[in-house]
Amino acid sequence: MKQRYLVYCGTLLLGAAALAPAPLAAAPRPAVAPRSAPGAASLEFVENKGQWDARARYAAALPSGRLFLENAALTYLFVDPAALPRHRGAPAETAPALPGDQVAGHAYTVHFEGASRQARPVATGPTGEVRNYLQGSDPRRWARGVGSFRRVQYAGLWPGIDAAVYENAGQQLEYDFALAPGADAARVALRYEGTQAVALDAATGDLAIATAVGRVTELAPQAWQTDAQGRRQPVACRYTLIGSTVRFALGPYDHQRALTIDPKVVFSSFTGATDDNWGFTATYGPSGNLFSGGIAFGPGYPTTVGAFQTKFGALCDVALIKYNTQVSGPAARVWATYLGGSGTEFPHSLVTNALGELVVLGSTGSPNFPTTAGALSRRFGGGTAIEPFQGGDATEILANGADMFVARLSADGGTLLAGTYLGGSGNDGVLDPDPRVAATQRLAANYGEAFRSDVLLDGDGNVYVAANTNSPNFPGLGTGFNGTYRGGTSDGVVCKLNAGLSAVTWASLLGGSGADAAYSVQRDAAGRVYVSGGTTSPNFPATAGAYRAARPGGVDGFAARISADGRTLERATYVGTAGYDQAQFLQLDAAGNAYLLGQTLGGTFPVTAGLYANAGSGQFIQKLDAELTASLYSTVFGSGAGINLVPTAFLVDDCERIYVSGWGGGTNAGNLGGSTRGLPVTADAAQRTTDGSDFYLAEFLPGMVGLDYATFFGEAGGRGEHVDGGTSRFDKRGIVYQAVCGGCGGTSGFPVPPGANTYTNRNGSVNCNNAAFKMDFQPEVADAGPRRALCASGAPVALGGAPGGGVWSGPGVQRTAGGGYQFVPSAAGPGAFVLTYKVTTTGICQATLRVRYQVAPATVPDFAPVGPRCVSSPAVTLVGAPAGGTFSGPGVTGNTFSPQAAGAGTHTLTYTVADSLACGAATQQVVISSPVQARVSPDTTLCADQLRPFQLRANPAGGTWSGTGVSPGGLFTPPNTQNRGGAFELTYAVTQGVCQTTATRRVILAPASLSDVPLNLPVCAAAPQYAGLAPFDCPMTPLLAGGTYSWDFGDGSPVSTEAAPTHRYVQAGTYRIRLTARYAGCEVITQFAPVEVGDVFVPNVITANDDQLNATFQPRFTCQPASLKVFSRWGQEVYTTADYHNNWAAEGLPAGLYYYLLRDADDRQVKGWVQVVR
Repeated sequence: MKQRYLVYCGTLLLGAAALAPAPLAAAPRPAVAPRSAPGAASLEFVENKGQWDARARYAAALPSGRLFLENAALTYLFVDPAALPRHRGAPAETAPALPGDQVAGHAYTVHFEGASRQARPVATGPTGEVRNYLQGSDPRRWARGVGSFRRVQYAGLWPGIDAAVYENAGQQLEYDFALAPGADAARVALRYEGTQAVALDAATGDLAIATAVGRVTELAPQAWQTDAQGRRQPVACRYTLIGSTVRFALGPYDHQRALTIDPKVVFSSFTGATDDNWGFTATYGPSGNLFSGGIAFGPGYPTTVGAFQTKFGALCDVALIKYNTQVSGPAARVWATYLGGSGTEFPHSLVTNALGELVVLGSTGSPNFPTTAGALSRRFGGGTAIEPFQGGDATEILANGADMFVARLSADGGTLLAGTYLGGSGNDGVLDPDPRVAATQRLAANYGEAFRSDVLLDGDGNVYVAANTNSPNFPGLGTGFNGTYRGGTSDGVVCKLNAGLSAVTWASLLGGSGADAAYSVQRDAAGRVYVSGGTTSPNFPATAGAYRAARPGGVDGFAARISADGRTLERATYVGTAGYDQAQFLQLDAAGNAYLLGQTLGGTFPVTAGLYANAGSGQFIQKLDAELTASLYSTVFGSGAGINLVPTAFLVDDCERIYVSGWGGGTNAGNLGGSTRGLPVTADAAQRTTDGSDFYLAEFLPGMVGLDYATFFGEAGGRGEHVDGGTSRFDKRGIVYQAVCGGCGGTSGFPVPPGANTYTNRNGSVNCNNAAFKMDFQPEVADAGPRRALCASGAPVALGGAPGGGVWSGPGVQRTAGGGYQFVPSAAGPGAFVLTYKVTTTGICQATLRVRYQVAPATVPDFAPVGPRCVSSPAVTLVGAPAGGTFSGPGVTGNTFSPQAAGAGTHTLTYTVADSLACGAATQQVVISSPVQARVSPDTTLCADQLRPFQLRANPAGGTWSGTGVSPGGLFTPPNTQNRGGAFELTYAVTQGVCQTTATRRVILAPASLSDVPLNLPVCAAAPQYAGLAPFDCPMTPLLAGGTYSWDFGDGSPVSTEAAPTHRYVQAGTYRIRLTARYAGCEVITQFAPVEVGDVFVPNVITANDDQLNATFQPRFTCQPASLKVFSRWGQEVYTTADYHNNWAAEGLPAGLYYYLLRDADDRQVKGWVQVVR
């Protein structure tokens, strides 16, 4: 029995910006408790590297919104989840009607009132995950290598007060305020801006924040202190609310111990409402990595606070993820990249090149989709409004039409190597599923079919696209076999672009007067291009002698072959019956025969005798000859009850085995319908039962003579797995890489079989989420092994091959005594050789494989001497000749040698060259020595009356001293510090052999006791006679750091033992500050110069009568620069300035009553009235 291996990579984090849309809040009362959700922490704080407004330092996904963390504020943005597009079966919600695809939203900001302007949020606890943001047309706003974290901390937000924002164990957003001993809790103030209302619940003590789209609750705060045994001791705590500013009222507590204040945030109207993340397309990479593409919801930084409206397209981008399927957990996600503009994007098809770069074909409604310099087109062509999910279970309007896009991303997902629009003045790449036409009479007959198209690469990286368009001016027309649009709702389009996406090599339209679309594209060994698709055109350009040159009727499939230069339609044929038929996929075998996978209705599709078949079924497989003139065989498979599946992936391997992946069930009910019930499965199926809405995967024997393996795959129950549009792929080894939209209904039951690797099995959405899986059918696959580069003087290399028993041939190939084969480099000689391995298994499966061996002439390479080093020496870059070789040996990584990694001793380093130019090896020995250990005498503190020269001691002898006041021989003479003391770092350096080491000694000169020492406070601009205005925060620093301190602030308040406290003077007055400092055995008393604190005063009358007495408005409310606005009694602004200097004299204004508004740089404000007397 074959074993099938599965790797499940749930992209369950394709939600709001941080890609982790789990329920974040759980309230202690059932009224607001969300559904439970298993799994680890979901809240991630994503750093801002230019992808958002510069005010945001970090952002985190919230249910239906996002939290932005700023220097001294938190900004919340929410959109109405009821107005967002959803799959059928999502929870019903009532939303206010908005025009078109408008979505209601609301943003508000919580300001840390009076916080330090130096406060900055700092993230800790990196998740290890990497994101890239390629959004919009301005490359300066693109960001790569963006990290995410579990916690954000604000140090010194207010004096002695820190804050932290994080997700707690209950998956609630939580923020703490940590107060150091002696810190003033009254400094903590939160001012809410942009809300509809802020109110306290008298019964619960909760804080309720009303917005236009829901209510946010901040639960009644808790506060505590920790005793010596680490136990929490609760402290009474409650909110106080004055206007829109919230503070915390505390009961009695020990001011000499730290205190924590802990609110929690509950999004009671949003809980669990993280929105759908839809799965579209998947492919494989060169190393078997899985790439998945979908669309993701994520709002940007708000332009203003308060209620707003936006388009859903502004919230939705393509989300691409690369998985390492060899591991589980966070390490499985290699990177995630957002790609899009201000409108909506959909990914259709993915493919990678040999370098691991990802090429994405999709559609966009954005006028600013990211493109690159020199691209084919950087302008959005647009078209007419189109709703691609009509008749399905989602609604999304592309109000300005659609263009295709093609993008090529670097292997790390962080660089847009090339990107272009691809389209003309009509819609491109998106079929119109017109609901007025029955599903059996239209091309977009299945859910998600509007996005069916394909992209392919050749060996030079050129890009081939098969899709649809109704643009008569599609780029490149005239360079291929047909440049004329023939009418109908769309034509198929096939084109070739260069690897840089800067030019169309050729492009042609393929269709007639009805609706036409190309779905799948392949190339044969001669470079000719084959496509398949669907048509309703009676005059589709079928060629004479084709398999079916005449239209069978209804909706038909087609297959076509185009010359390698694109200028000739060599063959084209209809495929199907008089009913509904479409050819969604096409594959080629080694002989160039064309295989089609599609759908059929009517029960009349031809079935070749002797083949595997399920009569009456709605899925067909047909093999046409390379000339498309004859059907070599055809059959149908399924439950026998019409259409079951929407095909998503198709493969014919080198042995002509056929692989199929598709989905069926309730999601397609508004279209062609279908159920997976009754589909045949084999005894070794991974899942033998179905709920009717699952994936189905099958492998057929060569020649379609039997069903070798078939299985269902999906959740038991729920609303059914499906794909929202786009293609997935098999690789040639029979491994499927499948995108899924699963977990619909908010479930997390998508299957993860035992032993399968997974990124996460948790659905963070209330409805559907993007998942992906990789399943290995484990067919017997022929393999000739990897390419090899060998030296002409090297030993013979055994030739294997799988399966065994095959025959090797080619230059340098010899039989061995045991009957095997070996490659002898000396017999082949220098050069490049293609070796052939031919293996024949059972039946018709014969494989001829070729592998390239490169033999290089022997040479003697060399590399630059490293020389003796010390263990502590920096790493050395190794340089060898000829270039391109490989370094090896202890401490060698790549072309870098690290003495520290190698360790002390004598080491042999080797440089090996084995390429097309030369081969051989060179070695050298490197001696690494251990450093000498230097020791100096302990640090010293000298009091002001002990300042005299003394000799420093060190071991071993013979070194050199350096630093202020010390001679090379070590005589230290205390510098003159003007009685203010100082700390001096003195360094002793000693060298033995190639190793030098250093040691330091610190000498502290304690300051003398001084009086009237100035505090060097900034000048109070509004009242220079004062140091500040009450309440005034006076910062203090000692003359010298490194001691213990006792500060007497001169106002009767408790002394402070902080090194550099900031003390608040709450009343006007003159204060003398005294500091007693101790440095080891030295006590120093510093008496500072008097501090003058003034009171806040704003006059309410000025006499502007030219007597120069009280002639100007001279408020005294801040020491910072302030703005002033003055209004008449009728509300008319009569004076404004951003930098007021006490000089308003009501010039040109009559006597009377005026109103003023003063605001300083910290956004504190005062307003009132002033009487002008003349």
